[in-house]
Amino acid sequence: MQFNSLSYLLLLGLTLLGFFALRPLARLWLLIGASLLFYAAWSIPFTGLIVLSAVIDYTASLGIHGSQRPGRRRAFLLLSLVANLGLLGYFKYANFFLDNIRAVFGEGVVGQGLSVVLPPGISFYTFQTMSYTIDVYRREITPTRSFSRMFLFVTFFPQLVAGPIERAGHLLTQFEVAIRSRFRVENLVVGSRMIIWGMAKKVLLADPCAYLVEPVYAAPAQYDGWTLLVATYAFTLQIYFDFTAYSEIARGSARLFGIDLMRNFDQPYLVTNISDFWRRWHISLSTWIRDYVYLPLGGNRGSKPRVLFNLVMTMFLSGLWHGAAWTFVIWGLYHGALLLFDVLLRRTPTADRLREQWPRATAAFGWALTFHLAVLGWVFFRAATMADAGAVVRGIARGVFTGVPSGLQLWFLASVAVLLVLARLERRHRLLDRIDGDLPLSVVFYGALIGAMTLFAAGEGPAFIYFQF
Repeated sequence: MQFNSLSYLLLLGLTLLGFFALRPLARLWLLIGASLLFYAAWSIPFTGLIVLSAVIDYTASLGIHGSQRPGRRRAFLLLSLVANLGLLGYFKYANFFLDNIRAVFGEGVVGQGLSVVLPPGISFYTFQTMSYTIDVYRREITPTRSFSRMFLFVTFFPQLVAGPIERAGHLLTQFEVAIRSRFRVENLVVGSRMIIWGMAKKVLLADPCAYLVEPVYAAPAQYDGWTLLVATYAFTLQIYFDFTAYSEIARGSARLFGIDLMRNFDQPYLVTNISDFWRRWHISLSTWIRDYVYLPLGGNRGSKPRVLFNLVMTMFLSGLWHGAAWTFVIWGLYHGALLLFDVLLRRTPTADRLREQWPRATAAFGWALTFHLAVLGWVFFRAATMADAGAVVRGIARGVFTGVPSGLQLWFLASVAVLLVLARLERRHRLLDRIDGDLPLSVVFYGALIGAMTLFAAGEGPAFIYFQF
């Protein structure tokens, strides 16, 4: 069930109507039922995996909390980690590892690949359930004895398939308040604005970019350098608008029930260094990996080589999380290398003096470099194979200096520049907040977005990119 579909809006509307017509306990079960229905629209059998994951972590968390023996606590934690990572490893990575074993040792070493279908959202809900058990183990939260509440934490439908990856300490307490709260017009208004804004970014910005990207990246060797460059810039916009659209719709849907999900993006294309990029891109995943991978590895503690190793290993795992393909691994290692150089080069006395003497020039250079380094990284993220990624990079490197862009290509590149300028103006002057604060202007603005979507929407459009993870 896609967010940008009438079936989702119908589910959301009926659930909202029923929610405020019921008593607290019934509201809880209504949200659970809506969440299961939402996921079952993708696959009824795979709902059993979510139930299994929730049962394991519910049991493990109570076992950890109820025992004072370190060995027993670690055993329950290990149960959670092995079960969740085992499910994730089998469904997402089994064929990847088998394919690589065959490539290294020959076809006769292992049999044919497994017939495995990737369950929607497994990367997201396994991380969310694991964080619950780990937080209990660290004594940061007390586990709930209500399985229904824990199960709703795992399955809450606005963020079930593609996040944001929430923490139990943030979400469980909000459920308790929401199921006892009265209907508030403010939540309806704010939530509806978020949903409309998210839908508009998907329909009016992300989907048109997708139509530019898909044919080019399907056969990159057949296109010239300027076409490859335009397609790469288009994907840079597509993945941002597509994922922020999903996040806005998720946050808006939750807000209708009085629940605030964390903000997942904060204008990452406007930053001046790669470290700041990762503080603003997919924030829920970045902070999850920081708290449960980077810091346990040692974080910033220890020698500089150890810190650099922690950075690269963390980004390697981040790349692997995104998909079972070498393109994602290389993308993660690429960003790990960028973070490594950021630590080694940007944070030096010479760099500090340059920023003090020429603050605007260094900021402009830092932004241009960071943005285009991110653009280059998206080539590996989007390409189907490493060979395709190489074809895109070589084609751009050769073609942009020998070919001439068409008028339409120049128009698109100018549009990219305009969108970046608008993003900077919005950040500096809080344009969206000003629109939301003026009722007549707000009605005109969001009404215009609805009208534009009605005119330009082509069916349900392409699926959200992160639904595949």
